[in-house]
Amino acid sequence: MLRLIERPGAHALVRVLPSRRAVVSWNSDAPAGGIALIAYRAGGTVSPPLPYARWSPEARRSENGADQITRIEVDVVESDVAVSAIGIASSVELDAVAVAVPPPPGAPAAARVPTGELDVPRVSQYSSAYPDAHGWCSAAALAMLLRYHGVAAGVPEVARGVYDDAYGGTGNWAFNAAYAGARGLRGVVAYLRGIDHVAAFIEAGLPVAISIGWNAGELPGAPLEHSEGHLLVVRGIDASHVAVNDPAHPSIATRYPRAALDLVFRAHGGVAYLVAPRERTAELVALANGAAPSTGSG
Repeated sequence: MLRLIERPGAHALVRVLPSRRAVVSWNSDAPAGGIALIAYRAGGTVSPPLPYARWSPEARRSENGADQITRIEVDVVESDVAVSAIGIASSVELDAVAVAVPPPPGAPAAARVPTGELDVPRVSQYSSAYPDAHGWCSAAALAMLLRYHGVAAGVPEVARGVYDDAYGGTGNWAFNAAYAGARGLRGVVAYLRGIDHVAAFIEAGLPVAISIGWNAGELPGAPLEHSEGHLLVVRGIDASHVAVNDPAHPSIATRYPRAALDLVFRAHGGVAYLVAPRERTAELVALANGAAPSTGSG
């Protein structure tokens, strides 16, 4: 379930289905700022403001605020008691703030007929100019989404713009969404219900970056034997395979078995980057919450 508030100013209260896990993402045109989160929990307890993130033109840093019940782990809110709302306290005006919580266990999405294939630019996570940069899959996946929507983006540039000094990498989900927002698009982090759910976005003309992890033998054709976390872009789906742009694959554009990709996507949490023009924000949220794609919206 995804809840999003546009133009909330510097403060917002976002109500969600009770959950012990959530991801908060934001978009802002401000070059520097900081955000704290306040957890409203079942039983009526409320956390103090928990430092969440700080950014400037020079650096970004997750702050991992916590109290005795609720803690922030880089980009994920974890709580021992279910959270029913999250307050956002920002030092700057926000263009949007979103809170996503996982769907109920086993909740399916509507089955989809095969989609067409979107013309997503191919971008590798590897660069001869940066031979030691092996963890740029998130930056490369985001660069593909940005380019698809007409925003020029190079992987080193995106990697610098999303790098989390505290985490020590480019895979902070919220910073990736914030970077898309700073480039004039709407970027949010959401939990989806599997590849059938992703298909709704493809039908609407919106490629999706999904976060996956797998062990040896679980993803036939993958360029890596295993991965604890990897981002790739889905651009088309048929009855048996998923067309993807995998930034770690030598060909980038490749296909994975639909059932296998669905399994490793769900098992890894079903987290996705959703990026669209700002005028399509309501549609993006509706699709994330299970609405059918609108006819002719691609």
